Amino acid sequence: MEEELLASQSKRSWFQFSVRTLLLLMTLVCVYLAGHFGKGFSDPSQLEGTWNATLPLGHERDVKLTYLEENRFLLLSRGSVFDGIYLREGDRLVVKEPEDMRMKGLVWKWQGERITLISEPAGNPTGSSYLGTTLVRAVEEKTDGS
Repeated sequence: MEEELLASQSKRSWFQFSVRTLLLLMTLVCVYLAGHFGKGFSDPSQLEGTWNATLPLGHERDVKLTYLEENRFLLLSRGSVFDGIYLREGDRLVVKEPEDMRMKGLVWKWQGERITLISEPAGNPTGSSYLGTTLVRAVEEKTDGS
């Protein structure tokens, strides 16, 4: 009888311990995921400025993002098919008024330190695919005052 009581108590304490451990583990996982996926941008100034675009074939060019108003941004670069007015939708920039009307459907995704092109018009209307193009913040050159 005494052995059965000890056995049931040890099972119960193991169960209680594992439930607590499971809750703690779930809390830690939630905190990690919130930090990992919560790296969106909340302030438009996080996007505004000069970025370096690296196209899939390795070509690079400077791109400038300017905040207009109400989650709208102007993207400009020399002779780029990416130029146009974009609307921020969560962690994405979706082209609303492309300079090149063939490029309706461009979608960029903010991924912490970089922005990646994740969607483009079907059929590659310019003859090239730009999927995977990445934007990284341009490093400002400091000039010596002397």
